[in-house]
Order: sequence, then structure tokens, then C-alpha cells
Amino acid sequence: MPVEIEKDFSQIQNYIIQVLPQLLRQQPEIVTTIEGIVAHQFPRRDEFARMFEEVKLLREDMHRRFEQTDRRLDLVERHLEQTDQRLEKMDRRIDLVEQRLELLREEMNQRFDKQHEEMNQRFDKQREEMNQRFDKQHEEMNQRFEQVDKRFDKQHHEILGIKRHLIKVDSTLERMDNKITQFDAWLKIVTGNVGDEKGQALEQLFALGLNYGLKNRDVKPETIQLRQQFVDTEGLIYLKKGKYIEVDIIAEDGMFTVFEVKSSAIGTDVDTFARKVKLIQIQNPDKQVQGIFISLGAKDEVKQCCKEYDLELID
Repeated sequence: MPVEIEKDFSQIQNYIIQVLPQLLRQQPEIVTTIEGIVAHQFPRRDEFARMFEEVKLLREDMHRRFEQTDRRLDLVERHLEQTDQRLEKMDRRIDLVEQRLELLREEMNQRFDKQHEEMNQRFDKQREEMNQRFDKQHEEMNQRFEQVDKRFDKQHHEILGIKRHLIKVDSTLERMDNKITQFDAWLKIVTGNVGDEKGQALEQLFALGLNYGLKNRDVKPETIQLRQQFVDTEGLIYLKKGKYIEVDIIAEDGMFTVFEVKSSAIGTDVDTFARKVKLIQIQNPDKQVQGIFISLGAKDEVKQCCKEYDLELID
């Protein structure tokens, strides 16, 4: 409330208090109006009496209810006392049961300990007997295993001997197979029966055959150079300059082996071959050049010519 309004209200209140007694004396009808206002704001006497009566009745009813509650509480307390007594009896019974259980537990433990000891004694005895039996059986098994090991050792030595023998046989068979293969290739070479072999297959055939014919000389296929052409450009060997010759060579490190195969040869064949070898020697002074003339069943004339020209003859 603003200060000015509050001040005005206070002045009005003071004025009413000063004027009201005089106003009531001069105009009595105002009393009725004021009583109506007061009655509207506050209860009347009869209403106060009725309210007091209601409060009295309410208090009496509450008192009766409190008395009923007290009686019920007394009953509950008595019931609780009876329950406590029953619980005490139950506790005593439980104590007796626990005592009996404790006695029974001790008795059972004693029996169990006794039985456990007896069982341990039995197990120890049985274990000892089993150990003795096992030791005996183990000793017998060791003796048997020793006998079996001796047999296996003997069989193993025998098997090793057989394996070594088989290895030797396999090696012999392999060598014989190689010899047969080489001999077959040698026959094809000396008889001129090389078929349609060309290139590397033909070089392989000559390598196999020459290994046999040259008494196990290790001739590699890549060293075989067939039908190699040389030219006598200066006429050193042949009267005609520019003469072409064709030879078969084994070309190895620092060495040429010139070879020629004739199934049926005469002295002039050796002469011709010797001139080829001579030309290659002249044209390759940095290499050792050897000539091998191959002709099965060579005649004495052929042998003599090879000897004169220092050529190796394979017949």
C-alpha cells in the first residue's frame, strides 16, 4: 500500500473512532446496521454455543476411541507376551536339538575317522601289493623288450644290408641302362642309322654314342658341333683356294676333337680326313686339335694310314 493511502486510512480510522460514539447516540438505527456487519464477519453467540457442543461431542467420541485403542493394545501386548513365551520354549528346544546334533556330529566324525584310517591302511596295503606286481611285470616287460630290441636290431641290420644291396643293384642297373643307351646310340652313329634326328636331339645322340665309343669319355651334348664348315682361303692344304670342308667337332675348353665316322673305310678316306684335321690345326693355333677316325672292322690299310697321320682310330 502506498504511504499516502496508508496515512489517509489511518486518519479515517481515528476519525471514525472519535465520531462513532456520538453518532450512535444521535442515530440508534445505525446500531442495527453495525450488528449486521459484525454478524456477517463473526459468529453469533448461538453459533458459538453450537460449535462448543460439537467440539464437546467430538472430544467424547475421541476419548471412547482412545479407550478402545488402549484395550486393543493391551490385547496385543498380552499376545506378544504369549508369543515371547512360545519363542523361549522354541529356543530351548532348538538348543536341545543343536546339542543332540553336536553329539551326533562328533560320533559321526569319530566313526568316519576310524573308517578313513582303516581305508587308508587297506589302500596302502593294496598299493604296496600293486607296486610289487607292477615292478615284477615291468621287469618282465623290460626283459621281453630287450629280446624284441635284439630281434629288431638284427632285422634292422639285415634290412640295411638288403637296402645297401638294392642300392648297389639299382646303381648297377642304372649304369647298365646307361651303357645300353650309350651302346645303342653308338651303333646308330657307326652304322649311320640316326634317323630323322636333328638339332639338340642329334647332338644328344652323338654325345651318348661317343661316351661309349671313346671309352667313357665325358662328352656333353652342348660341346657337339656337327657339320661345321671351314674354308681354306689361302690354299694351304688344298690346291684350290676357297675350298670348303665340313667336319664334326667336339669343342671343349682349349681343345677341338675332330671326328669322322665311316661304316666302311679305305685308305683314301683317312687321307681326306687327315687333310681336314691339318687345316683346322693351322687355322686354330691357340687350341689343341685332335683327330679321331671311327670305322668298325677297319682294314689294315686304314689302321696304317691312321698311324702315319697320328690319328686315333676307333674300330
